Amino acid sequence: MRTASRIMQLFILFLSVVVLLVAISRWKLHPFLALLAVGLLYGIASGLGPVRSVELLTEGFAKTLQWIGIIMVLGAMIGEISSDTGGASQIAHATLKLSGEKRLPYAMGITGYIISIPVFVDVAYIMMQTVTEALAAKSKQNILGIGLSLATGLTATHALMPPTPGPLAVAGILDGQLGRIILINFFVAFSAMAGGLAWAILYCRKVELDADRIVRERYAFDSKETLPKGVSSDAESQPHNQSIWIACLPIFAPLVLIAVGSFTPSDSTTHWSTIARFLGSPLVALSIGVILATLQYGRDVSMSRLSSVTERAIEKTALVIMITGAGGAFGHVIKNSGITEAIAQPASEIGSVGFLFPFLLASIFTTTTGSITVSMITTASIVAPALATLGISAEMAAALIGSGSFCVFHVNSSFFWLLNRLHSAPPTVLLKTYTVQSLCMGLGGLAAVLLLKLCGLQ
Repeated sequence: MRTASRIMQLFILFLSVVVLLVAISRWKLHPFLALLAVGLLYGIASGLGPVRSVELLTEGFAKTLQWIGIIMVLGAMIGEISSDTGGASQIAHATLKLSGEKRLPYAMGITGYIISIPVFVDVAYIMMQTVTEALAAKSKQNILGIGLSLATGLTATHALMPPTPGPLAVAGILDGQLGRIILINFFVAFSAMAGGLAWAILYCRKVELDADRIVRERYAFDSKETLPKGVSSDAESQPHNQSIWIACLPIFAPLVLIAVGSFTPSDSTTHWSTIARFLGSPLVALSIGVILATLQYGRDVSMSRLSSVTERAIEKTALVIMITGAGGAFGHVIKNSGITEAIAQPASEIGSVGFLFPFLLASIFTTTTGSITVSMITTASIVAPALATLGISAEMAAALIGSGSFCVFHVNSSFFWLLNRLHSAPPTVLLKTYTVQSLCMGLGGLAAVLLLKLCGLQ
């Protein structure tokens, strides 16, 4: 009976995902409504009951937005001001000058790899959106290819490199040596990123969206200028001739502050550590970024201009925030439906299947829950008691879990809907690009772990 019940739970989840995809792509139901409706139906069908299902939906929605809502708006404000002042154009021009058009995807991947160590993927991507669009227009490449090149670097370190929550929690659960985990995962994350970049370059950059035309019109670069057409280069009217470092400051200053705050011990009560944690909180760090961005207006700054930028940022992120919240609500119902226990109980009994067990288990949890952190923590909790049976070290198990947590992202992933709204990318397109890219990243990470095993690491 227990086996039949588990199979039924998995079938209900599978059917719910299929209904969600059909509702959005075939019936053209708005993702916000589709995610909430299917989440409610899934909760009832899985035995949670209508009242509890509604409670979990609202709880998941609130938990998702309690930290991401304000931060998304502030990140969008930085991007809007950067676009308004020409800072995004300057960064795009400088990046292309350093990397060249052919190597641009690699430059974006490495950029994402670095900045996502202290910053959540969603926040980092929103902060870099205007630069991504400007680079796509300047290099005459499609947004999705450039954006997913950035995303692969962001995701690689988010899933594998401490001090992001998932890897740090896994290290604690498995009782692994943090220094050794960082060294191993540094190599594994690069391999995972290489897998994602390969797919972005070979396939994703060929996919053109309606947003590409709009962005090319917005950033209509003149061949002899580094600024968009129609924008004055008069330093007195527009501060566009500032140093590239000034243009980068609103983006990278918050990243540095968050990084310092992340590495500051939480149990320290010294004056300086308190200041570091305060300035390093995403809300404060991004607020500082907005202030630094505003300074680029120079003498042209005004309250009406700031109000206009704020309104544009809110309008730009409102749909993203709502759909992200709905995705979080759907995921929260899934996590509380007992599906993880349905997978975990038999999995703990067959832990002796071998070296690939942590990777496969993490892949199953990511595919079902859509959450890297939940997938990693749940898998680590199951794998920890079986390490001796599996015959692998805690550090290698952590690398396998991190690699498996990429496989695969689809409609229950918040970043899936972030890409959908920011770039107007249809879900069917994202399933062929972003979803397949996540699989390539997982296999790239696994290849690196297997190579380390061949070299004698266990």
